[in-house]
Amino acid sequence: MKQNRNRRQARLYAFQSLYAKEFHNVEDTISVPVAEEVHTTQGMDVAYAEAIIQGVEANKTTIDALLQSHSPKRKISQLGAVERNVLRLATWELILSNEVIDPRIIINEAIQLTKDYGAEKSYKFVNAVLDTIAKNKTAVSTSTEA
Repeated sequence: MKQNRNRRQARLYAFQSLYAKEFHNVEDTISVPVAEEVHTTQGMDVAYAEAIIQGVEANKTTIDALLQSHSPKRKISQLGAVERNVLRLATWELILSNEVIDPRIIINEAIQLTKDYGAEKSYKFVNAVLDTIAKNKTAVSTSTEA
């Protein structure tokens, strides 16, 4: 259980890093804090935070296309930065991460991040999009296993 130690904090750090990236030049890089910054990383699964940041950055175009296909009435580029980055992070975890994590955990964590940092009722939109993605993933994997 130690490896799953404080994934919530890792997700929060990854979200904050991805959010900040929107306001900097493309050449800027995101990095996980070094060991000296213990107050930031204490108890956090640093490797998981790094995996999220690198995974989302490397697959941003694919993730945005997937999000757009599950949100035909709203352009992903016009969403608030909080909602867009929470959706990217959770979509990476749901679809592209090699780790098997219960989709309900991922969606609940995304909803909580959105409630804490997003617009007042935007968590409902985030929930709807991620729920659809999770259900479609389950349907696809079930049909390929049969």
